Amino acid sequence: MAKTASEYEYDPVKLPKDGKKAERVIWSTASLNAAVEAIKKGLPLKANPFDGRNTKLLKPDLVYKYTDEEIEDYIKCKSDPIYFASKCYLMQPEGLLPCELRDYQEDYLRHLQKNRFSIFLSCRQSGKSTTTAIYCLWVILFNVDKRGLILSKSGPAGVDLLSKIKDMYMFLPYHLKCGTMKWNQTEISFDNNSSISTEAFSPTAGLGKTINFLILDEFAWCPQNDVDLFYNNIIPTITTDPTANVCIMSTQNGFNKFYDLYTAAERGDSIYAPFKVDWEQVPQWDADKKVWYKRDEEWKKKMIGVLGSEEDFYYQYGTMFSASDRCLVGRECLNRIRKGTVKFPTAEKLCENTDNTVLNSITLQYKKYLHLKPDYDYSRFTDGQHFFILLCDLAEGGGGDYTVFNIIEVTDKDKFEQVGYWRSNKVDLDHAALEFWLLTGQWFNGENCLWSIEWNTYGALFFQIISNLNETEYQNESYWRFNVCPQGIDVFNVVRYKKMTIEEEIQGKTSNKYLPGIKFTSSNKVTACSLLKLMFEHEDIIMTDFVSSGELENFEDKNGNGSYKAAYGNDDIIMTFCQLPMLKQTPRYKDFVSDIAPSMALESEKENTNIYDFLGNVNKETIFTTIGETPWDNDSSGIM
Repeated sequence: MAKTASEYEYDPVKLPKDGKKAERVIWSTASLNAAVEAIKKGLPLKANPFDGRNTKLLKPDLVYKYTDEEIEDYIKCKSDPIYFASKCYLMQPEGLLPCELRDYQEDYLRHLQKNRFSIFLSCRQSGKSTTTAIYCLWVILFNVDKRGLILSKSGPAGVDLLSKIKDMYMFLPYHLKCGTMKWNQTEISFDNNSSISTEAFSPTAGLGKTINFLILDEFAWCPQNDVDLFYNNIIPTITTDPTANVCIMSTQNGFNKFYDLYTAAERGDSIYAPFKVDWEQVPQWDADKKVWYKRDEEWKKKMIGVLGSEEDFYYQYGTMFSASDRCLVGRECLNRIRKGTVKFPTAEKLCENTDNTVLNSITLQYKKYLHLKPDYDYSRFTDGQHFFILLCDLAEGGGGDYTVFNIIEVTDKDKFEQVGYWRSNKVDLDHAALEFWLLTGQWFNGENCLWSIEWNTYGALFFQIISNLNETEYQNESYWRFNVCPQGIDVFNVVRYKKMTIEEEIQGKTSNKYLPGIKFTSSNKVTACSLLKLMFEHEDIIMTDFVSSGELENFEDKNGNGSYKAAYGNDDIIMTFCQLPMLKQTPRYKDFVSDIAPSMALESEKENTNIYDFLGNVNKETIFTTIGETPWDNDSSGIM
């Protein structure tokens, strides 16, 4: 008669019989459970499969027999970390329960599975550590020869994350466990030759170790003086392994190395894939009703009351790197802007993927530095039916500040949309001026365009160069004059600003001196920033580029005097936007608007709004004669 499956189960209980033949020790879930029950009853075992008296940990190299159901379950767990998560138990408000992932946690596990290099920006209490712990455990259980390392801002923080991994492992079913080689506060290892350990962050952390799975926990909070040295030491070593994984995760802590890495990832300029979770995605536990509920504006207001200010709320729960109230625009405005932005591809990339005549016909020295709004009708640049403003911020091209030509479409009366920009910190001023001459000569050279130049430091030289490029002797450079009319560019398109301070105008002084560019001073920059803030918050400017929105987030009034600048990194694109509210008030712009729609000019003449509330009841026509202009033949600046 055939034996049943149960007859093959190894009986771990040691019976008091002499002369019994030795049995082969083959363990199964049933025999392990029997051993657990025997230990509870104080019975001796023939063989102990456990690590000491801990029945949650198995000895290494046990011979294990799986049922068909366990084999199927094991295969599912190995192939799918989300399915594996359902086998993990977590301590929740209701007690120890099987893990139920939130939508964004499932997305994050898929994200980690898909991307070898990941960077995660999270609000607080999102469960990022728990989700990462699930993934870490999944990696080391179902892969051989994996060496994981957790580095955190402090030793206890790393130990806490490792404890989450250990707790999850303890409550897994036996058929998913490996034999335990090492199990202590800072390291666990299994008989599949995989392990995970933790160290406190230091410049030399991880050096000398073989690591192919690195977790940087709360990286934004690691000591900033040591971060660059550590990162430059360890990352090159790990990235040489074609199977290695790097997972960086943190809440925001201002502008630092984590900010650099995350924003580069969002731009697509690094090996990391970005992932973000905001506070409104995370549910909140209601202790009275014993239910989870969605966080909303009411919850936000309540937490602001608890924490004391909106700034404190965003510092604790936000994902904006600028948690300060010193940003040019409010957080709600900044959130709205960020949600409407995309990464502008370069014209070079666009030409590879399209046969657009306008894009392919333009001749530039550096097409790779021209970024354009995707899914935009580029024929608008040359059809003569649409109106554009180019705002120029200049730099020397030595690798520091950027030269920027910001391309703005005038979509309605005093309504503007960013549709492109040219940006480089490597091109010197001579070649940048030539690039501007080529760009404007082919796309923005008609009556439907205005150009505004920043006059500080390099403005006069830049204007002189683009004027000289129109001279007869330059015609020999016919290669660069391709698609540019024989007369060159029309420098009448350059807007002139009156050479006088606002204080002088208020005092009733007059001047007939004009500059073909705007010179920012400590006083008029405050004015420009105040007006730009209003334009953004009233949606008069539609910023569509992701890089530009990153500069806006970083544009802060650090000294409290109303003069904004980058708190970290660059602000060259934003400084071009600062020209826009000043340019709006020039007679040249008002004539320009009248060409777009006569009714707009009529409405503008009827307006008598005092836009400087902080200056008192001052008529705007009085103030803005400071930035008026006259025809070219009335120029008294001596520059032609």
